[in-house]
Amino acid sequence: MDPVPSDATGAGPPAGRGGRGWGRVTLAGAVTALLGFTGAVVLLILPVRVPEVQRCGPPVAYLLGGRVDTIPDQEGRILEPDGEVVTIEPAAASAARAAPCRERVAARAVPAALIGLAAMVVGVLSFAVELFVVRPRRRRDAASRQMLATTTGGPGVEGPPPTGRGGRADCRA
Repeated sequence: MDPVPSDATGAGPPAGRGGRGWGRVTLAGAVTALLGFTGAVVLLILPVRVPEVQRCGPPVAYLLGGRVDTIPDQEGRILEPDGEVVTIEPAAASAARAAPCRERVAARAVPAALIGLAAMVVGVLSFAVELFVVRPRRRRDAASRQMLATTTGGPGVEGPPPTGRGGRADCRA
């Protein structure tokens, strides 16, 4: 009975070993993490605005820049950066008071942060499984195939390489 299970040709361990299934899982996890990070970045760089009142800009710039909300008063007036007072329509003013920049930015930044956190967890778990499960299995299987080949004279053992001048393998046929 063989000490190491062999495939149909008797050439060593079966090809399915070596963490191939786990390798696919870690690859899928890495791709998922990259897509998650990409989605989070897109959410953080798409500009936000309060119609007729203020351009908030990208959420990441709004949060890092410490920008101030422009909120219309009860009559619908706002003070422009150049010092001019502008009156806007009552419907737009009430919509701006109901959802100023900080709320609109938060509505975009919080999901982006959650997606980014989930992507980080998936990426770290995929890396850990690859590092501590898949690679050791592949190394162990490669070592067992090599040991089997050298002890039984199976495929993969060709003997010493042919030497030509200077101890190098002769490439000319």
